[in-house]
Amino acid sequence: MDIAQEIDKHLQWIKTVLSLIGDDKVTAKDLEEITQHDRCALGQWLHVEGSEKFKDLPELERLTESHEAFHKLAGDLVTAVEAGEESEATSLQERFIAKSQQLIESLHVLQRQVKK
Repeated sequence: MDIAQEIDKHLQWIKTVLSLIGDDKVTAKDLEEITQHDRCALGQWLHVEGSEKFKDLPELERLTESHEAFHKLAGDLVTAVEAGEESEATSLQERFIAKSQQLIESLHVLQRQVKK
């Protein structure tokens, strides 16, 4: 696994989510895709290769939990914006960014552990 590539994919996925914010054409299917942590490339990797390769590392569990929470926050953020709930959307956006940073840090930790 190329951690730097996974981080880039994660950042591209964020851009995709952000492009939906305020879009009048956000569908239930879009929201379902956003909230499903096992449908993006990182989620698929976590459940197959990552869970096998890093199963003994505590950071894998932290990464998996962060990733699931991140996807839930993404869906909640889009929903709040669509509903016009500005203060809720602002709060969710801050949590979304923080969770994304936590997720990226967990990827960096795995990367350092692989190099050992």
